Amino acid sequence: MMKMSCFRFLRRYCRGIAVAVGLFSGSAPAIAADLVYAVDFNDPVVRAAVARCPYAKVEKDFEGTDVLTIRVPAGKQEESFQSAVSIPLSIAAMKLGNGGLFAEGDIQFTNVSEPKFSWNGVKFMLVYSSGGKTEYPDLNPGWKRNCGTRPWYTAGTALSLPADVTKATLVLGLQQSSGEVSFRNIRFYRANAAPKSSLAQQPIPQARYTGDRTIRRGVMSPNRFREEDFADLAKWNANLIRWQLNRDLGREYTLEDYKVETARKIEELAKALDAAAKYNIKIVVDLHPCEGGKLILGSREGHEYLVEVWQSIAKRFKGHPALWGYDILNEPHSRNLKPGFPSWPELAERTIRAIRAVDPDIPVIIEADRMAHYQDLEFLPVFNEPNIIYSIHFYAPGQLTHQLRPNQRPFQGYPDDAKGWNKEYLRRELAKAREFQLKTGARIYVGEFSCIRWAPGAADYIRDLIDLFEEYGWDWTYHAFREWDGWSVEHSDDPDVKNTVPTTRRKEVLLEAFRKNGVPAAETK
Repeated sequence: MMKMSCFRFLRRYCRGIAVAVGLFSGSAPAIAADLVYAVDFNDPVVRAAVARCPYAKVEKDFEGTDVLTIRVPAGKQEESFQSAVSIPLSIAAMKLGNGGLFAEGDIQFTNVSEPKFSWNGVKFMLVYSSGGKTEYPDLNPGWKRNCGTRPWYTAGTALSLPADVTKATLVLGLQQSSGEVSFRNIRFYRANAAPKSSLAQQPIPQARYTGDRTIRRGVMSPNRFREEDFADLAKWNANLIRWQLNRDLGREYTLEDYKVETARKIEELAKALDAAAKYNIKIVVDLHPCEGGKLILGSREGHEYLVEVWQSIAKRFKGHPALWGYDILNEPHSRNLKPGFPSWPELAERTIRAIRAVDPDIPVIIEADRMAHYQDLEFLPVFNEPNIIYSIHFYAPGQLTHQLRPNQRPFQGYPDDAKGWNKEYLRRELAKAREFQLKTGARIYVGEFSCIRWAPGAADYIRDLIDLFEEYGWDWTYHAFREWDGWSVEHSDDPDVKNTVPTTRRKEVLLEAFRKNGVPAAETK
C-alpha cells in the first residue's frame, strides 16, 4: 500500500510540474503560455455536449481527474457521430494569430470493434469548414491505432487552420465501432506559424533543372529483393522503381528500431541498384517510415537522423548508374512537429544541403506536406538548389481507393456519376498541383497512386489518372508491385482469390502506359 501511495503522489506531483511548464508526456510545447484551451468537463457547454450522447459519461479516475468514457454496446455501431461527444470550440477565442494549433490528449480503449472503413473507429477529431468545404483532421492519426485494446497513451497532433476558420467542433468517441474509449487531459496550444504559399510571392520563384528530362513511368518496390522482379519489370518496359527503405515490424517501434531496420534495408538497396543497372531501370530511393513520418519528424533526434542517413546514403551510392533520385521522406505530415520544431520545408532544406555537400547533381525529391497531399505543393518553397523534384501521392476519393477490408461489401466503383467520380473530378482534384507546375516550372512526380483491386472499375480509374499524368508531363510510379495483393495488378478483381493470374485489365493499363518509355519526353506545357 505504501508503494502505491507513493506512486500516486509522484505521478500527481510530476503531472503538476508538467502543467506548469507545458510538458505533457514529452509531446506538448515548452512553455505554458502557449496553452490556448483545455477541455473542462464541468463546463456547462461541455456537459451539455456529453448529455447529448447516450453512450457518454464523465467519471473521475483514481487520481481525481475527469475522464470522458463512451461505451457503445455490440450491435449499436453508429455510422455518423452519434456515438461520439461533439464539443463546440471557438477558434477565434484562441487568438492563434499566424500560428497553427497543436492538440493533445490522453486516450485508452478496450475491445473496440473493427470499423467498416479503416479511418473510423476511435475518434479524436476536429471538424471545421473553410471555403465552403468541411475538413475532418484526425488528432489521433494512424489507422492501426483506432480499434482493439490499448492502455493510456498521449496523442498529439499539429495542424494549420485556414484564416477563415473561427469555430470548430471537437469530436470524441467512436464511429462504426462498438466498445469502450476514454479521454482525459485534452489541451490545445498555439503551434508553429501556418505555411505560406510560394504562388503568393512576387515574382513567383522558378525551379531549375539540368540534365536528363526523360519521363519516368514505373512502380513501387516489392517488400524484398529478388532479381527476377527486375527482369519481369524490364519485360513490362517500366523504367523506374521507387525503392522503399522500410519494413513493417508488425508492431509499434522506436526510432532506434527504425534505424536498425533501415541499415539492413540500405544493404539490400545495394543489390537492388546493381540489378536495376543490369536491366536498365532507374531507382528512386525512398525513406519510408509510416504514419506521416512520425518517427522522423516527432523528435529532434529524428531530425538529425534524417540529415545523417541521407548524407551517408549519398556518400555510399554517389554516381551509381541506376540512381534517379532521393525521395527524402515518405508522406511527411506537420501534425508530427511539436511547437518550436523546424517546419517541414526547413527540415527538407537542411537535408538537401547535406546531400548536395556530397552530390551536387542528383535529383532530390521533396514530398508535399499532409502525406504528400496533392493540394499542398504550393506550401513548399521553390528551393534554390537545382534538380529538386516535387512529389505528390494521389488516392482520391479514399472511399473508392481504400476499401481495404474485402469483407465489407458491396464495394464502391468507378466511374460513379451519382457521386461525381469521373475523369473530370480527378482533373479538378489535381488542379492545384498543375497550377504549381505551370507557375513555377517545377517537375512533378506522382510517387504513389492506386485503387484497391476489388473496386469495380479500378482499371478505368487508373487509366484516367495516367492519362492526366501524361497530359501534364508528370513522372509516376504505381503503388505497388508485388507488395500487398490488394494493390497487385497481377491478382484478379476477386478479393477471395490469392493466386496471381496471367493478366488483368489493370495490368494491361500499366503495360500500355509503359510502352511509352524510351520515347523522348516533350517539353512540359
